[in-house]
Amino acid sequence: MYIFCTFATIIMDEKELRESLSLIKEAGIRAELCDTRVPLSDNAVRCGDPLAVGDESISDYVLLPKALVGCHPEIMIPAMGDSMTGVNIQQGDLLRVQLGAKYGDGDNVLAWIDGSCTVKTFFQDDDGIQWLVPQNESYEAIMLTGGYDVRILGRIVGIERPSPRVPFRDCQKIVRRSKSRKRLTSLLSPEQVDGVITAIGPEVKHARQWYAVYRALADKGLADEGVTYIFCERVERLLPDHQHLPTARELQRMAVQSFSKPVAMWSPTNAPVSGLRFSDYLRIARMTAQLIDEASDRLPF
Repeated sequence: MYIFCTFATIIMDEKELRESLSLIKEAGIRAELCDTRVPLSDNAVRCGDPLAVGDESISDYVLLPKALVGCHPEIMIPAMGDSMTGVNIQQGDLLRVQLGAKYGDGDNVLAWIDGSCTVKTFFQDDDGIQWLVPQNESYEAIMLTGGYDVRILGRIVGIERPSPRVPFRDCQKIVRRSKSRKRLTSLLSPEQVDGVITAIGPEVKHARQWYAVYRALADKGLADEGVTYIFCERVERLLPDHQHLPTARELQRMAVQSFSKPVAMWSPTNAPVSGLRFSDYLRIARMTAQLIDEASDRLPF
């Protein structure tokens, strides 16, 4: 993960800011102080048909780390159109263009053609002919023959994408649904919960994997948070012949790092197990949650 920090967005003095950056780096996250101004163009550059863009269109500046900017001047330009979606350049993205930088086959470039600008992929074929290639089959490649006045202005070195904002009503709808689900699951009878545990039993191949079942039940309010011995006694009562019965001590050992949180917050980079083992725990937890939801859907109201 890479984090860019600016003085404009963090209200603290320089000493506090640099101390914060040091702590972030100690946590294993690459961070750089954005202290170099990069001009932001007000004109969008087409990822389709060329469009005029020039120095007079610079409307603002953004801050980037000096080490990231390098020795070439840079400019930020909004993208417009869909001819470069194949390389994940979407309309509205801010493109960091390194002006005058070297480029070669496969580099995405900002090109000036007969007074207009466009973003395309540079390519030179076996015959030595240069092309500007779109990354969308709906568009044709542009052959740079002598009939064009062409100049490659710079190379695209980064893409900044605005963070999406979710409308209030959408959040409200999801929260109401979650509240409704929680209310319904709290109405499940002990027999229905027993049915969920019994149904998920065949998926458990190791005693500690019962923790995934316990955590999913706790997330729904159907198991006591932090009290694993009651759950273990319940499993033993329901499935006395199961080859991998849980113990409270073993399950408590699993309640660390992200596994101490709800299943939705589990992370493969911060869990007591990794790789395929993590995937198995997550799969069992999600299957348990699905069984709970299915039991809720069968309630008579």
